[in-house]
Amino acid sequence: MVRVTRIVTFSNLFPSSVLPTHGTFVFERMSRVAAAGGFAWQVVAPVPSVPWLLRNAEYRRWAKVEPSGYVAGIPVAHPRYRHWPGLSLRRQARAMADGARAVLREIARQGPFVLDAHYLWPDGVAAAQLAREFGVPFTLTARGSDLNVVAGDAVVAAGITEAAGRAFACCAVSAALCERFAAVTGLPRLRFVEVRNGVDLERFRPGDAAAARQALGLPAHGRLVLGVGRLVAGKGFAAAARALARLPADVRLVLVGDGPERARLAAAGGDRVILLGALPPAQVALANQAADVFVLPSHREGWPNVVTEALASGLPVVATRVGGIPEILGEVPAAGIGALVPVGDDAALVQALAELLDRPAARSAVRAFAERYGWQQPVATLVDIFRRASEGRP
Repeated sequence: MVRVTRIVTFSNLFPSSVLPTHGTFVFERMSRVAAAGGFAWQVVAPVPSVPWLLRNAEYRRWAKVEPSGYVAGIPVAHPRYRHWPGLSLRRQARAMADGARAVLREIARQGPFVLDAHYLWPDGVAAAQLAREFGVPFTLTARGSDLNVVAGDAVVAAGITEAAGRAFACCAVSAALCERFAAVTGLPRLRFVEVRNGVDLERFRPGDAAAARQALGLPAHGRLVLGVGRLVAGKGFAAAARALARLPADVRLVLVGDGPERARLAAAGGDRVILLGALPPAQVALANQAADVFVLPSHREGWPNVVTEALASGLPVVATRVGGIPEILGEVPAAGIGALVPVGDDAALVQALAELLDRPAARSAVRAFAERYGWQQPVATLVDIFRRASEGRP
C-alpha cells in the first residue's frame, strides 16, 4: 500500500476570498510540492482578532475572512487569535497557538501529518508549540523580516531558537537568510537548508508591451520603471520617486501594491508616479511586460520573488545590495541585466536606472538568465524533506 503523507501548512501568509493576493508565494510553493510529492494538503491560516476600537482598515478586512473555505480546491481554516496591535508582540505566538489548537486537534484525530510553518514569529513558534502537543514533526521556513526585523526582540529570538532546535528541518529562502538564522539561534549553519523561491516561468515571460500597457491603462509612449511590493518605507520606493526628477521627462514610475506610503509616494512624484494598487498575479505579469526597467530599492529582503518575476519577463533590474538579491543577480550583475546599489544612495540609484533605461540587454537575454530560477530544484528539495519527516528518516 502506498502511504500518502499529509501536510498541514500553518501560516498567516495565505490567500483568502477577502485578501486574494496575501501570501500567494506560500500557495505557489506548497501547491507545487503537494502535486509533485502526491501529498494530501490542507492549510491552517490563523487570522488576528483585534478589538474593534483598534481596528484600522487592514484589520477590518481581516475581520471579514470566513472561518473556513477553499483556495483552488484546497481546504483552508482561518481560526481567530487575539491580537493587540503594537502591544502584544511577545505574546503573539502563544495567542496564535491558543486560537488554532481546536482546529489542529481535529486534524490530528484524522491521523498523522507534518506541520509546515512559514514565517517564524508568531507562526513558526506557534506551530512548534502545537506540534509538540500533538506529537507530529514540523518544519520551519524563514522568509525575511521574521529574522531581519522581528528577531531583534530578545524574547522573540529565544522563542525562535527553541523552535528551531526541535524542528525536523529549518529552511530559509536565501543563503543570506540561512546565515542570519544561524546567527539568531546560535545553531550550526549546516542545520539550515536554503530552499529558494521559484518563479512561474509560464506566467512571467516577455510579451506584447503595447497590449499590456493598453490592458492596464498605462501610457502608450515613454519609458516605464516598475516597482512591485507593499508601499511601506522599508521598500524604498520613495527613493525611486525622487529619482524621477533626475531622469529624462519621458520616464514614469509605475507602482503595483498598496500600503501606508501611498499618499506620500503620489505626492513625491506628482503625475510621473502611477499607482495601480494591489493586483492579482496575472495582472502583475502584464505590468512586467509593459515596463522597461524594474526597481526594488528595499532596505532589507529575504528572496524577493518580484525580482525573479521581472527577470523572467525580460526586465532588467535595479535593486539594493541586500538579502538574497545579490544571489539572484550575481555579485557583479551582467551588463544590461541588472545593477546593485547601496541602500540610501540616491545618486547610485539614478545612475543605474539611467544606464539600464538607455542600454538594457535584449529581453530574450534577460529571460534566458532567469530560467535558472524555475521551481524544479526547490520543489524536489522540499518533497524529499516532507517524505523524510513523515517516515521519521533524518
